[in-house]
Amino acid sequence: MSPKRRGRRPDLFKVLLTGLTVGMTLTLGYQISLYYGAQVQPMAERVPTPSIVDG
Repeated sequence: MSPKRRGRRPDLFKVLLTGLTVGMTLTLGYQISLYYGAQVQPMAERVPTPSIVDG
């Protein structure tokens, strides 16, 4: 009787590259969705007056 093979272990470098690829893709997608999905912020209508400090 021959022992059964449990299969090959995945290469750690390939697992690392796959994880980095997925992470970068999710991050880039999130940044793009923020950039294109954001509404334009309104500009301030008036500037606050500077405080006068007597010396």
